[in-house]
Amino acid sequence: MRRHALAALACLLFSVPASADVKLLRHPTYSKGHVAFSYFGDIWTANDNGANVQRLTDNKARDIYPRFSPDGNWIAFSSDRDGNYDIYVVAAAGGKPRQLTFHTADDTAVGWTPDGKHILFSSIRAKGAYPTVATLFEVSIDGGTERSVDTDWGASGSYSPDGKKLAFMRHPGVWSRRHYRGSYAADLWVMDTTAKTYTKLGDAEFKGNISREPGTWDKGCGSTTFSRR
Repeated sequence: MRRHALAALACLLFSVPASADVKLLRHPTYSKGHVAFSYFGDIWTANDNGANVQRLTDNKARDIYPRFSPDGNWIAFSSDRDGNYDIYVVAAAGGKPRQLTFHTADDTAVGWTPDGKHILFSSIRAKGAYPTVATLFEVSIDGGTERSVDTDWGASGSYSPDGKKLAFMRHPGVWSRRHYRGSYAADLWVMDTTAKTYTKLGDAEFKGNISREPGTWDKGCGSTTFSRR
């Protein structure tokens, strides 16, 4: 999915007339022939061939990290329009965004549950191995109280299509540096959501940088792909 999003974003860039000043299209997410991205602090969508560009949000604040729902009908994103980053959701076809979280900590949208009923996000709320590390949470698309996901560290995550596994990045890395292999490199783990067991992926030599989307699962839920920088 990440590969689709990057390809669609490249197509969008090259489809714009040379006279247009289009730079720093960021945070792409892909769904069913459409790509959503952040540009100049707002959320936009376009077809994966670069056509039909639509601006979904128009706010003085910064709207970032759009994430399509599994059915492609909704887009979750983070916005600091209320002072710090909270989770919002907006219809992919357009409409008024709804605020879902109201915590004083920054909330970063990272994905959805497979049934499309909850948004997965990362936040620092003293729930992890240390009070200052990010962990994963879920909030209903209808709003309400957030639920903590059983990870002691979690900057990003991706559920398998059947919801039985969660791939997530575990470690304190909060920035990306190409080929970095030091103690702050992130580790990729998989949680069995039923048994509550955890498996670290990669051999002892594996170290990677943080990724907002740690994995794209195959349809049989037997494997996940990830980027190594």
